[in-house]
Amino acid sequence: MKKFFEKIGIVGFKDKSADLVSALEQISAWAESHPKVCFYALDSLKGLVKKPIRVVKESGLSNMDLLLAIGGDGTVLSAAHIALGHGIPILGVNAGRVGFLAESRVEGLSKTLDDLLAGEFSTRERMMIDAAVYNGRKCLCKQTVLNEVHIRAHAPDRMVNVNVVYNGTNLTEYWADSLLISTPTGSTAYNLAAGGPIIHPATPAVVLTPVAPSSLSVRPLVLSLTSKKLQIASAVDRPLDLVFDGRFTYQMNPGQHVVLAESKAVTTFIRMRHTGFVGALREKLGWTGKPKLA
Repeated sequence: MKKFFEKIGIVGFKDKSADLVSALEQISAWAESHPKVCFYALDSLKGLVKKPIRVVKESGLSNMDLLLAIGGDGTVLSAAHIALGHGIPILGVNAGRVGFLAESRVEGLSKTLDDLLAGEFSTRERMMIDAAVYNGRKCLCKQTVLNEVHIRAHAPDRMVNVNVVYNGTNLTEYWADSLLISTPTGSTAYNLAAGGPIIHPATPAVVLTPVAPSSLSVRPLVLSLTSKKLQIASAVDRPLDLVFDGRFTYQMNPGQHVVLAESKAVTTFIRMRHTGFVGALREKLGWTGKPKLA
């Protein structure tokens, strides 16, 4: 991977966030004094960016050396899908609320850009999941996700009843509001809110988390997907909705099934020297080790 970034793409989405405006202003000012580095913003930011930043369509970001994802974790996920297949590293800049995937803050973004230019960073790769929907042997849909596959009921149904096969062996039948299959990256997202465990990003595993299961004995389960696969299908004659990273929904009809496997593709994140996963747990989740005094 390049240690000098000549072309930097900016991914973000218009809102009323003062942090987003501040980040774009800092980048514009920094770019004026560093003409060897060119910035290209996703056209969703048109009207907010100033020269010398240029506005391009999403396809125009596929040849960047680096993507700055300015926003919350949803913005980082969007950047990950833009980078998919192109090997572009991502630096998340938190202009949202928790922003667990964001390595940097808007405050001091100019200093962060200085550190990037000086090569004072490292990279971390995050595993992804390949999901393929089949009708018999015919593949109907393929998606690669960084966070999770969310299996939920197709309206008007309210619960899912699904069979899960792990590496060719029947695992169990889930009856719940929905079922999450999350990567380590996704373990701090919906999975965490649903009571699932946090998985360290370097762990090559996924977690199956039923949301509001009908049985109290059903608990989240951590499984390896290394050289193994999960196959999931409806246990009843009802369609299911598959939601991939909260971005794309596919209706899986009765008789069809989805196969999940560890992807050969990875998402590469930029890590600045002062940040890390353990630090994020303390900072963003408030892990102090002591109860707060009134």
